[in-house]
Amino acid sequence: MIKYESPNVLIAGYEVVPFYKRGGLGDVLGALPIALSKIDVDARVVMPYYGSIKKDFPQKEIGSFLIVFDKKQEEVIILQGEIPDSKVPIYFLANHKLISIINLSKKRIEEFVFFDVAITGFINWLEDQGKFIPDIVHCNDWHTALVPLLLKRRMKSTIKTLLTIHNLEYQGQGSLSALDQAEIEDKDLKIITKQNPVTKLNALGEGIVHASKVSTVSPQYAKEISQINRRTKIYRYLHLREKILGRSDSLIGILNGIDTQIWNPQRDNIISHKYDIETVENGKNKNKENLLKEIGLPINRPTFTMIGRIVSQKGIDLILEKAKELVDLDINLIILGSGFKPLEKSVQSLAQKYKNNIRASFIFKEEFAHKLYAGSDFVLMPSHYEPCGLVQMISMRYGTIPVASKTGGLKDTIENNKTGFLFKNGSSADMIEAIKKAIKIYQDRDKLNKMRREAMREDFSWDKSAILYKKLYQSIVSPS
Repeated sequence: MIKYESPNVLIAGYEVVPFYKRGGLGDVLGALPIALSKIDVDARVVMPYYGSIKKDFPQKEIGSFLIVFDKKQEEVIILQGEIPDSKVPIYFLANHKLISIINLSKKRIEEFVFFDVAITGFINWLEDQGKFIPDIVHCNDWHTALVPLLLKRRMKSTIKTLLTIHNLEYQGQGSLSALDQAEIEDKDLKIITKQNPVTKLNALGEGIVHASKVSTVSPQYAKEISQINRRTKIYRYLHLREKILGRSDSLIGILNGIDTQIWNPQRDNIISHKYDIETVENGKNKNKENLLKEIGLPINRPTFTMIGRIVSQKGIDLILEKAKELVDLDINLIILGSGFKPLEKSVQSLAQKYKNNIRASFIFKEEFAHKLYAGSDFVLMPSHYEPCGLVQMISMRYGTIPVASKTGGLKDTIENNKTGFLFKNGSSADMIEAIKKAIKIYQDRDKLNKMRREAMREDFSWDKSAILYKKLYQSIVSPS
């Protein structure tokens, strides 16, 4: 049997930092390939070619190919660039009619199905060129989850596939007409949801069933979503996968990492005062003073921040429920993020009602996020579920102590009472108690600084995760 020491990997996704970013997936796909390249994995990335990329990043056209979609021949142009600060190749697939900035339009499913078909055509083109032949295609979330099915049924390919689930809640449901366009027959599908008035496609479900292996972004999240009971959304997909395989097949959880060059208080040019683990107390005091002067909140209070999407997943409801109790604890609370408009309005009303304690900004600015990480004492993460979470990793890098729900990647990365505080998932009462514990630590500077240093010692770089992904790739292409 051939031993694949360093398999060739084509990583597919719809967002890659810095080319296009909608969420945490973009951060992952911008960083993981670079980390893999450092351990001798030839990892390359493919994504849609959006109009903004043309003017903002250097790239060159290297070829084209034709695919059939909706019974018509469509030309796909291939452009190539590099992920900045690396030699990792990134390929952009362009078609002015069917690949655009993906939005919430009614054509969303169709656009991603076209992109997935284009990926399979691109793999054919790569094989014809003979310069890079992937041993494995690493698909990410529902946007590329149809690639394993398309490779098997449309291309009759034996290329292995890995599907990584970054958030199970988003499954890519839509009309089966999109698969007619891709020349996939209903009989090829394993997951069809009967709904009135039409039969629905579930892209993520098909990916779970057809991929060579399935992973997710933290060990705890893998446990939470794969507990085999009929109430979990993943149950029937994993159950059918194991039925087809004729054996059990555990869901693998590998933590994401963060870019420790960008998120580094010792080198961060955005914050007012740089600091390291030895100078954390003085550095954070100065950054806190500048931050709170800028936004007009008292300096002598414990300062909590929330950074992320304003959506129900993130536990905003717990904040709204306990707002009066939070204010009575005499804390500052700063909320940065955007998302569900009704929730934004509720948070805005809260900030107006308690203007001496709460600030909210719904325009996400990376520069302000840096200032929050450096200038806050604590980061609050009351998530109802959290597949991995990057905010707690970044906050610990800056000596900002997380107060978080005991779920998913938060549980995997925070050591309770040592590097942060964990509380029962979904419990507003437990959240308040955890915040009180944080305030008590805040009042003891020696204990606070000890906890800050413990948090800053944690290694959340991509190096460890890249090694685990390499081992997983090897196990997929060369199973024992």
